Amino acid sequence: MNSTTHMYEHSLAQETKQFTDQQVFGTPDYLAPEVILRQGYGKPVDWWSLGIILYEFLIGVPPFYGDTPEELFADTLSGVIEWPSEDEAPPEDARDLVTRLLEQDPIARLGTTGSHEVKEHHFFLGLNWTALLRQKAEFIPQLDGEDDTSYFDTRADRYNHELETDDDDDDDEEFSNFSSEFSNFSTCSPRYSRICGSPVPSPVTSPGPSSPCPLTV
Repeated sequence: MNSTTHMYEHSLAQETKQFTDQQVFGTPDYLAPEVILRQGYGKPVDWWSLGIILYEFLIGVPPFYGDTPEELFADTLSGVIEWPSEDEAPPEDARDLVTRLLEQDPIARLGTTGSHEVKEHHFFLGLNWTALLRQKAEFIPQLDGEDDTSYFDTRADRYNHELETDDDDDDDEEFSNFSSEFSNFSTCSPRYSRICGSPVPSPVTSPGPSSPCPLTV
């Protein structure tokens, strides 16, 4: 190994471990393995999250799952990505892109050496990135200032507006039967709150002291 190669690999390793606070923050479905394992992390975690999002776009669900954060983390660390059968599978170039973005080793992950790696993938063949950046947005918010949040519902609007009761009674029993499925959602519709008797379901909390992977959401 010559000195140039050694310096390059050292620089690449630094890119993958810009933060060494060993804290586990974020939405569990999108956390990269190095975050879960508290190994330090850097920009490659964003490429991992992109891989998760692209898989969801293609398949409709995240690639890794579990009934608890611990089970989800274990499935994430397994590195096994399941794809639908041949008839329903996405194109090969799409699978290759997602697989390389979901590389367990952050140094080998697509995008770690620069965004050009992702842009040059054959999945994006023919895409004019410059034209994409210049494309005019279909909707541009008109803001009064940097702190203008008028396009977002207020908390009162979200949770305290009047509930519509028409045709609700027939569905109440059906909703109550699977209400537990939504117990870990941090927000819910007002109708769910009325049926289940709680204004906001309990959010996912940090696992107990015995858990190997504490989580802050």
